[in-house]
This record gives sequence, C-alpha cells and structure tokens, in this order.
Amino acid sequence: CVKILEQCPNTYSQKGSLKDKVVTVINRSEIVGRPLAAMLANDGADVYSIDINSIYLFRGGRLLPCPDETPESCVRKSTIVITGVPTKAYRLPTEWIQPNTTIINVSSYKNVDEDAILQIP
Repeated sequence: CVKILEQCPNTYSQKGSLKDKVVTVINRSEIVGRPLAAMLANDGADVYSIDINSIYLFRGGRLLPCPDETPESCVRKSTIVITGVPTKAYRLPTEWIQPNTTIINVSSYKNVDEDAILQIP
C-alpha cells in the first residue's frame, strides 16, 4: 500500500514525507489496518484509524482517542483514504470523498463504488 502511494501524484512529497497529509484507514485490523496506520504516521501523516466501535488518531508516535470524530468527518478531512473492511455489506459513502482524494481498497470485497468515485471532480 505504501509503495502504491509513493507512485500516486500529490501523496508523498519529494522528500519522501507525508507531512501535512491527513489519511483515514478504515478497519484497524492487526494484520493490515493498525500497522499501515502506524507506518503512514511515521512518514509524517495524521492518520485516523477507524474501527467498528472507535476512532483513533496516530500522530507523532502517539495513539490518541477521538471521541468527537465520526467516520464521515475523518474521511472528509482526508487526502488519502484506505479501506480494508472484510465484508460485502460495507461501502464507503461516495458523498464523503473530497475531490482529488486518493482512494485505495485493500479488501477482497469492493468497499468503494468505483464508477461513482470516477464522477468526483
């Protein structure tokens, strides 16, 4: 996932940093979500880590609870959104996604409506 982001325009700076970027990772699994959030935070991003019953912010080596945030508010702030929800029933609401946002789905299920995302300016 990090290698994909390195190739995407407007993600990593020329210095290999995600400083000043906001990322949302949906599904804080021990296999993908949590380690990915930590790696992206180590590269300088503020990373919202969303799970079924909580939201945390990875920032500067710390894990901070975010009781006032919602999945929608996190996604709307983000320039990068990564989904990894292992169920057919989950779809990231397209109306939450801002223009020029990089979306990556690492789930074996389609967590995003690809046709709808392509309509976002």
